Amino acid sequence: MSNPLRRYQEIEIRTATPIQLVLLLYDAAIASLQRAQEHIAAHDIASRTRCINKATSILTELQSGLEFEASEGIARSLDRLYRYMKNRIFQANLHQSSKPLKEIVQLLTGLRDAWGEVERLEARKTVPAGTGTYPKIENSGAPLAAGGHDPATNAKFNLTA
Repeated sequence: MSNPLRRYQEIEIRTATPIQLVLLLYDAAIASLQRAQEHIAAHDIASRTRCINKATSILTELQSGLEFEASEGIARSLDRLYRYMKNRIFQANLHQSSKPLKEIVQLLTGLRDAWGEVERLEARKTVPAGTGTYPKIENSGAPLAAGGHDPATNAKFNLTA
């Protein structure tokens, strides 16, 4: 017999947008690190190791999905951050300490919140998420009501969908 929860999770993953997949990965990493902290307190080495390995694998997956060609600066920053997180997780496991894991949970929660905001902004667009279509920029010479002006070119522009 098939597990209904497992089936639901499979459907959720197959139908998720790229941003939703990133959110699911962050959620899973955070949950794994929180469980690892509980296992450290309970002195359950096998369960702690399993949770830490899962979180590390998720960070590796997030790292491998970085698109350096699309946004080199952001990708490099995230790559460094993911490497730092993996190092701190290693230290937590080595010293059987929850403190580094709490730090990483906070960092991941901040990243998850930022990606959640990106998802909300994408959902508000009338253009399907991920199409790469941005609002049209018109160089009409008429200033935008809120004031659209590019001082580099002295062009006035209007941002309209």
